[in-house]
Amino acid sequence: MSEDNSTQSTLLQKVKEQARMIQELSTCIQQKEMELATLSGQDWLIDELTHKLQETETDWRVACEQVQNQRLLIGELTTKLHEVEIKLAAALIQSQHTIAQNVVKTHIVAGMALGLLPFPLLDMVASSGVQANLLRNLCKHYEVDFDEQVSKCILSAMVRGALPVLAVLSLSSFTKLIPGIGTIGGGISMTVLVGATVYATGQVFIRHFEVGGTLQDFNNKHWRAFFQQQFEEGKAFIKANRIRE
Repeated sequence: MSEDNSTQSTLLQKVKEQARMIQELSTCIQQKEMELATLSGQDWLIDELTHKLQETETDWRVACEQVQNQRLLIGELTTKLHEVEIKLAAALIQSQHTIAQNVVKTHIVAGMALGLLPFPLLDMVASSGVQANLLRNLCKHYEVDFDEQVSKCILSAMVRGALPVLAVLSLSSFTKLIPGIGTIGGGISMTVLVGATVYATGQVFIRHFEVGGTLQDFNNKHWRAFFQQQFEEGKAFIKANRIRE
């Protein structure tokens, strides 16, 4: 009898234990069902957040492309700006060069007029004055400091250094001592020679100043051959263009 009671008690205990476990499982299932229902009800929120994320990614890609395009545009504009600056600088140099050549031409006319003076050597002195005035004006045009004493030394040394030029000038000047035809022939010859000397002087200093030179760093020996070359070119230039006073 006691054994039956013990067995019943054990079975009852197991039944209670199982009932408790069933209750716990039921409670857990209910909680999970509630959580699932809550999540199911928030599907719209997840979808909206996903859409926003996609929009943000799209905007980011567009922004990156715009930045890249802007960089390319800036690069193109910078290149074009450099090209314009180069063209403007070239135009400025060309304009400066043209004006300088006109200054030289004006002084050639003045020098040729003085070459007609009937007195020997006086024409050479006068032409030296034209050269000095030409150099003064070129210094002003190229914004180079002008020193009268330095310029006189440079011009004197440059003409003396070109011995063929000096010899021809002197010979033509002294030809004026011959009465009649000598005066006329010497005067005509001197107009061309003085004009050519002024031309050569102008070309030398235009070239020197355009490469950044000054009176202080002028080297007569360096420019001597070029001066003689330009002297010959000047004679041809004057005859070809028939420059007259």
